[in-house]
Amino acid sequence: MKLNLSTPKEPVEIKEQIKASHQKYRGGSIDWASLNVWFGNQLPKYLWKDWKDKLKPSGFTWQKFLKLLKYRTDKIILWSQEKITWKNLVEEIQELINSPFGENIKK
Repeated sequence: MKLNLSTPKEPVEIKEQIKASHQKYRGGSIDWASLNVWFGNQLPKYLWKDWKDKLKPSGFTWQKFLKLLKYRTDKIILWSQEKITWKNLVEEIQELINSPFGENIKK
């Protein structure tokens, strides 16, 4: 079943935090664990808060949602660098949620 998820308002403050940290550590590779520690799950929490009422009944838990988002870390970095729009980032995440891969994560 395809979930129809809203596009929440762009969290500019989270974007600035990600951008600043990415610039600080741009010489090395950035992985989801590092983003997780640096930002305290702020972007995933932001999206979860907006979407949880639709995600929970479909089988997603906070942990499964967080696991799924680690596959879009590259897009999160691109958004923070203003190489893709907030709308594009959200659409990428929504597509992943509604994909067969997303279906497997929530099982």
